[in-house]
Amino acid sequence: GEMFETAQLAQDSITSRQIDEAAVRLAAGARDPKVGQAIRRRQDASEALAALYGARDAATARAGGTGVPGSVPPGDPGVLDKRIVAAEAELADADAALQEAAPNYGQLVQRVVPTSAVLAALAPGEAFAAVILAGEEGWTFLLRNGVVHAGRVPGGLPNVTGLIRRVRAGIEPAETGLPRFDMDAASALYAAVLGPVASALEGTTALIVAPTGPLLALPFGLLLTEPPAGAALTDAPWLIRRMSVSHVPAAVNFVALRKIAGGSRATRPWFGFGDFRPVSMAQAERSFPAPACADSARLLAGLPPLPFARRELDAARRLTGAAASDQLLGAALTVPAIRHADLRSFRILHFATHALLPTDLKCLDQAAIVTSPPAGARDAAGALLTDGEVIGLDLDADMVILSACNTGGPGGRTAGESLSGLARGFFFAGARGLMVTHWSIDDQASAFLVADTLRRFASGVPLAAAVRATQLGMIGDPGLAHPFYWAAFAVVGAGG
Repeated sequence: GEMFETAQLAQDSITSRQIDEAAVRLAAGARDPKVGQAIRRRQDASEALAALYGARDAATARAGGTGVPGSVPPGDPGVLDKRIVAAEAELADADAALQEAAPNYGQLVQRVVPTSAVLAALAPGEAFAAVILAGEEGWTFLLRNGVVHAGRVPGGLPNVTGLIRRVRAGIEPAETGLPRFDMDAASALYAAVLGPVASALEGTTALIVAPTGPLLALPFGLLLTEPPAGAALTDAPWLIRRMSVSHVPAAVNFVALRKIAGGSRATRPWFGFGDFRPVSMAQAERSFPAPACADSARLLAGLPPLPFARRELDAARRLTGAAASDQLLGAALTVPAIRHADLRSFRILHFATHALLPTDLKCLDQAAIVTSPPAGARDAAGALLTDGEVIGLDLDADMVILSACNTGGPGGRTAGESLSGLARGFFFAGARGLMVTHWSIDDQASAFLVADTLRRFASGVPLAAAVRATQLGMIGDPGLAHPFYWAAFAVVGAGG
């Protein structure tokens, strides 16, 4: 237990701290709205000041502005300095107001939680696994039924990284079509990471996992619990066959989110966003001027339509009993419209559109959800809901569905944070749980997966279990059994 508590320090990150702060705010707001408002004001002031510091750093590093939508305009250094002074004063004032409203706020935000707290938060049949990798060392901690189990991960980071690269290489399509899925690598990865504690997993019906490092690039449900006996993907021993799987950045987030799970006070069931209209090439070029950003402009203006997104949203609206007016579709789906919508009234928010990471759009410095441009827009700024915009939203949602490509993170191509800026932003804004994707998804398959998951969820099945049931049905279909179709979505946060 002491070893597990110490190891939690290795999983401390911006992501885990933002989620913990948001969970504390939601819990405090449920007891006293004024305290929740004071916490949110302090958090917003801190984010605004950090953005201004970043803009000043960027202005120092290069002359002029980037023109990137969603960034804070560098402008004149003197103007920036004045804005920073004002933001520092606002943060100090917000700190004082928070101290008066909630003197113990600092004690509520934690980096480490006691082992006993994690064990107490687990329901019957649940297990919590934390995987720590550092150099050639690695440990998996499994907490279940009042007991902590620990096992060494053989080969540590180098071994796990190599296996993940092999698994990822067997998922994403090439010009010739879907590659052969590397079942041996998926089996070896399970043996390395969960194999050392496999005996303690027997009888588990739901696994909550806190991965680290390159493991953030994969949903654990596609691991194979034993070496494959044959080549048929429909019969493979996927981990998802044994138990539902959800993910959290760290143990502290699991405990905090479990306390507020299902606690939304929103009165309306669902709100949808989709059927975007692409920006014109002229609008894209004004936001991403040539020559340095010509490729980004072409990519943004050339994003293809998503014909099944509208069907996915229509099905979701009917399944949840939402009103026809509870959605932003087509030309109405713009960043200003999202910003001004009363989203705090909805328990489920559902985005079915494109998402772009900075690794996709080289001249974009934040992750973004693609929307339609506002009427008469000169550039593409109003068609990119960046993670900075998401942080500014005010939510009280049990779940946010991000049915778009790579909303979970950068696919293992970069190290560091456990979620994309978009996903972190939604947690900060007030989401308790997310459905995110780990690679570029198939439009039709994802529409079915999300709609069928919501059908089960609406009948009372927990989110992670609803995703599992739908995935098992897809695995049984030879045309959908490849993990590319069924495994992209992962539940993060409150999935129990």
